[in-house]
Amino acid sequence: RALRASPRFIPPTPPPSAAITSTHARRRRGAASFACMAQTDAKQDLVNHGDRRAARVAVIGAGAAGLAAARELKKEGHAVVVFEQSSEVGGVWVYDERVETDKLGNHHESESDGTKNKVHSSVYASVRTNLPREVMGYASFPFTRSFGGDKRRFCGHEEVRAYLDAYADFHDLRTLVRTKTKVLKCEPLSPTDADHLKAPPGYDHKRWGPRWGVTFAENTDDTETLSPGTLNPKATTTSIFDAVVVCNGHYSTPRVPNYPHQETWPGLQMHSHDYRRPEHNLFGGKKVVVLGNGASGEDLSLEIAGVARQVILAARGWAESAETTRETAKNTYPRTLKRSGGITKLHPTEHSVTFENGVEETDVDVVIYATGYAVTFPFFLAHIEGRDGALVEAPKPEKEIPSVRDNRVAPLWEHVFPPHSAPSLSFVGLPWKVVPFPQFEVQSRWIALALSGAVALPGRDKMMRFAEAQIHLDETNNAQPRYHHRMGDAQFGYNDRLLNWCGESGMAAWRAEMYRETGTRKRKVPTAYRDPPGVGEKWGDETARVAARTEAADLGFVNEPLDDEAF
Repeated sequence: RALRASPRFIPPTPPPSAAITSTHARRRRGAASFACMAQTDAKQDLVNHGDRRAARVAVIGAGAAGLAAARELKKEGHAVVVFEQSSEVGGVWVYDERVETDKLGNHHESESDGTKNKVHSSVYASVRTNLPREVMGYASFPFTRSFGGDKRRFCGHEEVRAYLDAYADFHDLRTLVRTKTKVLKCEPLSPTDADHLKAPPGYDHKRWGPRWGVTFAENTDDTETLSPGTLNPKATTTSIFDAVVVCNGHYSTPRVPNYPHQETWPGLQMHSHDYRRPEHNLFGGKKVVVLGNGASGEDLSLEIAGVARQVILAARGWAESAETTRETAKNTYPRTLKRSGGITKLHPTEHSVTFENGVEETDVDVVIYATGYAVTFPFFLAHIEGRDGALVEAPKPEKEIPSVRDNRVAPLWEHVFPPHSAPSLSFVGLPWKVVPFPQFEVQSRWIALALSGAVALPGRDKMMRFAEAQIHLDETNNAQPRYHHRMGDAQFGYNDRLLNWCGESGMAAWRAEMYRETGTRKRKVPTAYRDPPGVGEKWGDETARVAARTEAADLGFVNEPLDDEAF
């Protein structure tokens, strides 16, 4: 019924041209060879298939989250269209050698057509996963073998991309994806507004939430930041969907802190978004400050230390006394790398930087901000967050669309559903400090069942009270909004709770075991935690590793020996 009522059916992407036949052949070979968190008493029972609805759903983004959403929605019987602005699936894992001209992420308009240049990839050439492949993998498609030739447990970006390609082929998702198609605007439709196409007769707006008008442009260049105002209306198309699942990722728009005299500091400033490799002309023999001690900050510091005169890895709140129990970790750093507290000031007339501990470093040549990314939804006109984290609101904000403040998307029920528009609007992939791929599938399964009516969500008032209580808890604990979606160990209870609501048991225990053991190893040997054990030794998570391979075999998948496996 939803398909027949839609004003325009969007055909699938045409078959690939001969120019990319070899790429698709590689994917076919890979696929063919592989046979918040408060407790709630909300009751979400499953219903029979005969009573379930088939909705027409738009998925924005074909990265790891969008592919998971497409798989779960398709499995539940929904009609799915996935919009992907680039020419490939894979999202952040599609490596792009290009970097932006403005290395702090201020995308200046070109003089020719008013569009803005933007490089979406933030992957650097040598990046390796910071989790073992087994725990990274989707539950429906184990990652216990190699797909791209990289057989290391902590593999590189090409291997992860090959795995995502194989996932898309295994679940037959490519026919659902509209590549080189950019979503420009997404807005809720009022059932009483004469200017909008009406929903099918009998559509229950109160139960399902609003339908959505999605405006998009086809055959776009993914380096352009387009808006409806920059395009001829004839070059865009608007189609109506019963639901929208947002999977656009949040690793493309740099977050850069503001410091006194930052704009007049004479050295080079750049964000890790534009780092690709330790180029000698940028870092060779120089003094480099890397701000941010997350996975990227540590990786870049260690890599640049191989060519720089000195690297200072700075992090807000770091103090020498906090490291007294990590002598082993400290001793693994190269002699050209040292730690420091966060930056407090850049001096305008000289190459110097002052840190939290009061120490001033002179002769600094480069500052790299490994300070994360802004969560943005440029297709929602009601709420847009600027580069500095400030919220800019359009003249007519829609209550159906959550706001973004310092990377907190709110209000949301369990990090997924906005209370005013659930289940027709949902978000996949907002939590961080998690194992992402399996969580994407869990969230997407819950969304698919909610859209079909197989799972009933709580009332809108109850969802709103829960969402407001989580924000109040943040404020009571003086937690910054940007930590609202941070999970860590809480992710496993969260995943199991959603699976229980879907009528399933929780995830296998080996996943949490492997995650925690990897964290312990990383804290002990941050420079070598990805390296395999020595001769005659085993991984610290060997029991979990064996359990992962056993699970894959029980599901009918083939396990291949990896280069760094110990038996």
